[in-house]
Amino acid sequence: MKVIFHVVEVDKWSAVISNVRDLLDNFDDIKIEIIAMSKAASLFNRYSGVDFEGVIGNPKVNITIGKKALEENNLSKELIPVGINIEELVITKIVKLQNEGYAYIRL
Repeated sequence: MKVIFHVVEVDKWSAVISNVRDLLDNFDDIKIEIIAMSKAASLFNRYSGVDFEGVIGNPKVNITIGKKALEENNLSKELIPVGINIEELVITKIVKLQNEGYAYIRL
């Protein structure tokens, strides 16, 4: 099973992480892509209280933030935790992943 979580709003992170953990707990063959755009990236500019334990660094989970989202939220790459990727065009990544059979979920 392959799933994309597309996060645009910062207040959706807790729900995304909860859903990711549920999938990780229930499927051995899961591949999860979390793609953060827009205001969702601002989470990394301050203490958010969102617990990423077991998600960041998990080999079944890939987290990507769009470069434009970093710029819009005045974030530097140094603020982004190790294990999170930064890509130029994340919308293109979403399209490619859907073409590879990933289910798309936007929260």
